[in-house]
Amino acid sequence: MSALGLLLALALQPAEAAPAAAPVAPAAAPASAGSSDPRGGVEVIEPVAESAAAPPAPAPEPALAPVGKVVEGPAGPPYYSPADEAGLRVRYSLDPTPPAPDRTPPRWRCFIADPRCSFNVEINATSAYAYRAQQGDVTTTSGVYRWSSARAQYDLWVNLPALYETHGRNRYTRLTIGPKGGVIVSDSKTIWGNAGLAMRYWFNHGRFSPTIEFSTALTFRLAARDDMVGGAINTRRSPPGVTMDVGVGLGGFGALIFGGQYDAPLVREDVPEVARVYPSGMFFVGFRGNIVWGAPAALAVGTHALSQKVNAPARP
Repeated sequence: MSALGLLLALALQPAEAAPAAAPVAPAAAPASAGSSDPRGGVEVIEPVAESAAAPPAPAPEPALAPVGKVVEGPAGPPYYSPADEAGLRVRYSLDPTPPAPDRTPPRWRCFIADPRCSFNVEINATSAYAYRAQQGDVTTTSGVYRWSSARAQYDLWVNLPALYETHGRNRYTRLTIGPKGGVIVSDSKTIWGNAGLAMRYWFNHGRFSPTIEFSTALTFRLAARDDMVGGAINTRRSPPGVTMDVGVGLGGFGALIFGGQYDAPLVREDVPEVARVYPSGMFFVGFRGNIVWGAPAALAVGTHALSQKVNAPARP
């Protein structure tokens, strides 16, 4: 009992805590080599600490091959290089090098038509040879009077641009169309008024570019000699007729023209004989030009004067 109880008492007794370890004093910092201790005056030689080795330099990375060709363009808009512009010109069939701006102003301040004028007003004079005809007595086989005469015409043209053409920074007019009006003079002191349209097409860009002209108008007689009343000048307006011509010209200076004119009749049964207007007309060929440079005006005035010396055949 005594031995068994002693063993149980020892087994049930709690274990005592282990004694704490004594603190370890920190080691003195090593002095530099060859330094002396001021307390003891004894020189202490300590080994020099080996300096840490420098880390090795990193190996250079291999350069990457470019994926595509890099083209440096201008810093600002439009972000197109000269090569891009050349490619666009080839694609759209443009000139490889755009022409420089045409700084030459049109002469005559556009009073003579010019491709560099977008709008102009001109006065044209026409001098022409005319082959005239007029209905006579319809009861006979030769009931038509025919004779040769002259024709002078003075017109005001207002040319409005209808078609442009651009070359680089230059813009030229290719087609003009606009209103026209004026007077026509022939023999026997006959004067017609006319109002209609005129068109001109330019084949080139120069001042002397070839042109083709077309004009058409309604005509109405303003005055004429009337043989039925003793050759007096009759100022009564006739029914409207029509005239048209086609011309081939050189710039806006002048054109050779071919045309015709038809005068409508007034032959109602209730109209007395002295008031009737018989159908007539003419074919003509001549020259039309701008009066600014003088020659067309001189030719038209001379033709006008010669036409007054010719009289139409007198009606019975």
